[in-house]
Amino acid sequence: MKTTIITIIIVFALTTISYCQNKEQEDPTDASINAFKQAIAANPEFVEAHYNLGVLYDEKGMTEEAIGAYIKTIETDANFVKAYNNLSVIYYKLKQTDKAIETIKKAIAISPKYSEALYNLGIYYYEKTQYNEAIKAFKDAVKRNTRFDMGFYNLGVAYAAIDATDESIAAFKRVIELNPKYPDAYYNLGVAYSKKNQFDEAIQLLKKALEINPKDSKTHFALGIIYTVKDKAK
Repeated sequence: MKTTIITIIIVFALTTISYCQNKEQEDPTDASINAFKQAIAANPEFVEAHYNLGVLYDEKGMTEEAIGAYIKTIETDANFVKAYNNLSVIYYKLKQTDKAIETIKKAIAISPKYSEALYNLGIYYYEKTQYNEAIKAFKDAVKRNTRFDMGFYNLGVAYAAIDATDESIAAFKRVIELNPKYPDAYYNLGVAYSKKNQFDEAIQLLKKALEINPKDSKTHFALGIIYTVKDKAK
């Protein structure tokens, strides 16, 4: 029963813009891109325009253009931490994990309390199976944001990867305290208890996960395995 890691946080700080659009009018995203390009043409040092252009290119799947816009953002303002963060996420998606780590570390160097960047660093290290480094990054993230449920969740996942079962249990319990409707936290907590042969606790937790997400196949499967193991352990 394998624990699962969840989504990367991408920090998008795009200024809210309201549109009034008819069907014949230009797509709002394309209109925004054109507007930001005009802003940059008028003022090439307009850092927010470069950044928001990167966000929109990324949303449209225009990866190379997004990379270029984020790099230009950083060239214009070397302390623009969100650009480093979003650029690192693109590198990660491109399977350039070392480059993602190098880039996100620059964001952390500028803003050591940037919990989302620390969290993403943990994701990248986990991808490289550098679990101890991932644990440190996730611990740093939740230290700076003590209500960061995804940070505690992936801290539990990373602990589970090195068979630190008691530590993973503590992390998953904290997730449930913060977010009682987090089915994968109940699932992974149940898996952790099953590793300690505490089958009744494991079963109750998996049932709770299914109350929240009744169609989750991995939880049904895990429950079946634990019932079987419990019966054979009698």
